[in-house]
Amino acid sequence: MSENVQAIVKSDSGGFEFTSLQRPVRRTESDILIKVTNISLNRGELDFPWESDKPAGWDAFGIVTETSADGQGPKIGQRVLTLSFSGAWSQYRVVDRANVAIVPESVPAAVAAALPVAGLTALRSLRALQLQPGQSLAVTGATGGVGHLLIQLAKHAGIKVTAVANSQRGLDWLQNSDVKPDAIVSAKEYPFEEAFDALVDTVGGDLLGHLLENVVPDGKVLILGVASGQVASIDTTILVSRGIDLISYKDYSPAGEDLSTLLNLISEKIIKVYADNIGNWDKVIKQDFLQLLAPGKVTLNVPQD
Repeated sequence: MSENVQAIVKSDSGGFEFTSLQRPVRRTESDILIKVTNISLNRGELDFPWESDKPAGWDAFGIVTETSADGQGPKIGQRVLTLSFSGAWSQYRVVDRANVAIVPESVPAAVAAALPVAGLTALRSLRALQLQPGQSLAVTGATGGVGHLLIQLAKHAGIKVTAVANSQRGLDWLQNSDVKPDAIVSAKEYPFEEAFDALVDTVGGDLLGHLLENVVPDGKVLILGVASGQVASIDTTILVSRGIDLISYKDYSPAGEDLSTLLNLISEKIIKVYADNIGNWDKVIKQDFLQLLAPGKVTLNVPQD
């Protein structure tokens, strides 16, 4: 086996480039070596402060080539899903077994690869909100990787969900998909008539300020991102007078158990990951990163030498 592998790293120009790096090696008893076959793209990866000498990327699907020395990890040859704060965009990655989940045979590699960051964020966000069946939730950026999964998870939990779409393309996609929120509204049509027990916002900017008015007393607002790139202007008197909790996502605990939960939900067809496999990973180098993103998630194939 070659001692070097191909990987994608952050370039000096701000984009990404291929490089040859030494094949990663296990450092601890719980480390596992994975041959990566599929990766996915996340919006946050574009601006993340990657170290120039380490592969970028968070999500990767692959095959175990060396299991953990303590014998508690998946077996050699098993299909696995992995998450770590770097190292995904490489032909091989090392990851702690606590951040690995065995992928059921019924779940395709390209679908599994789309799951880690988006799926975990959706699952753990819903958990943080502590909503009960019958309560209501609004989700902005509803066609995104996190948004479309959060809607399905909330629906499965008996929660009434309103999807807020940012464009006509998003409205059309939601109406024609199997995501099926209880209501679909355009971000341009506020003020909204509905009131929500909770709001999950991935967009920020003016939209957050407007939707805050629709959150009920003692409601919760969870901030996941600022895809709009706009600064949000918030009337804090609304937060204070209604006792609304404004919180941010911060659950970065080991991923393996929750990944297994999500994979089982997919295998049982309770939730669906919209994953568009667009081919070889060289597209990350040759094309504009943002132009590669689409409703749901985008995945790519990692060729081996």
